[in-house]
Amino acid sequence: MNWDAVYGCDGTSGHVPALLRALAGPDPAPRAYRELFGHLYHQGTRWQASAVVVPFLVDLVDDPATPDRAALVRMLAAVAVGDHRDDRLPFDVDAAYPDAGAITDEQVRQLNLFLAGDWPDDDPADAFFWDRSGPDRWAREANLALAARAATVTGWVLDADAEVAALAAALLAWLPPAPDAVAALLAAPAGPARASANLTLAHLPVDGEAVDARLRSLLGAPDGQVALTAAVALAYRHGPATPEPALTMLAEAADHDRPLPADVPGWDSRALRGFVAIALARIGW
Repeated sequence: MNWDAVYGCDGTSGHVPALLRALAGPDPAPRAYRELFGHLYHQGTRWQASAVVVPFLVDLVDDPATPDRAALVRMLAAVAVGDHRDDRLPFDVDAAYPDAGAITDEQVRQLNLFLAGDWPDDDPADAFFWDRSGPDRWAREANLALAARAATVTGWVLDADAEVAALAAALLAWLPPAPDAVAALLAAPAGPARASANLTLAHLPVDGEAVDARLRSLLGAPDGQVALTAAVALAYRHGPATPEPALTMLAEAADHDRPLPADVPGWDSRALRGFVAIALARIGW
């Protein structure tokens, strides 16, 4: 691959292979993580390099020998999902980036040169230099690059690293379901991964008694985070027909003087109390 022809936030990507090797090493430098993150994602904007690097990040996470794999899953989430909140779920990548098809490959080349300061005209007149078509195309391509590897992400839901498992379960909410995705979410281990899987099941447009039975069984889980997210998921899925034990749990959680479990990894843009409030609104509370 000619990395010097692939552009990121700070210009061409010739330095990216060295950063990836550093992140795979036994003692990855925080500087390498920060440099790569900033090159692929900056203030919500993705770049041409973002989609190109996704397969390499997936391979790093998929290798148990890679240090701090959870941090790399968070980087993948930023690159593939960006700053979208859960109110965009279920996620439609084409609707999220409506201008992605309005820029040609040649215009992308010109835009990259302009953003890198290599375009000879200081004041280009063409609309694609200023509209959303470039960023929309790069963001869409990054999401699709991870969607093409949804089966690998699905495998991480059962990972021995609890944080990796929780973050992977959350990522699946933003991807078209892989064949084994629902089965993996149902089998997620206890703890944060189970709570994250519950919230993903709340948002996935899948029917099935197995999903509802699993969520109902988790209402009695000793882990308060798991039990409450199961109640949230049932309310999201069934609205006014939410089963009584979940209704009671959500009503009690609505008391602001009552402490709630910690927020769920991978769902950091909304506090658990916020999910409770939305669940109650769906019930008609």
